[in-house]
Amino acid sequence: MTQAIEQLALEIGELLATSPIDSKIKTLILDHLDTMPEDLVFRLKDALQNERDEINSVLFDIELFMKEQDERWVKLEEDQKKAATEIADELFEKLKDSPATETTHTDYPKEETPAQ
Repeated sequence: MTQAIEQLALEIGELLATSPIDSKIKTLILDHLDTMPEDLVFRLKDALQNERDEINSVLFDIELFMKEQDERWVKLEEDQKKAATEIADELFEKLKDSPATETTHTDYPKEETPAQ
């Protein structure tokens, strides 16, 4: 095997190692790699590289989504706390400014005592 073919076989082996392809198919490919036509070997390498790149791209998008989702939850929590504080402050101001009605002991009905 020439050095270029050995390098190509090594690259395919590394790509297959991380590929989600069934292990039986991986073994079959590796067992027959030396008998495959050169154009098929290069197509296989390209397909495995594309597979890896696409999976990495999707994983990046998932990580980005999760990060943005976490940030949105934090912002929502902050917004809810801010809204609750504003409502509480507004209610406090209304209660503070309204006259309080005082009740005295005489406002309650007197208990009737039974006649003896």
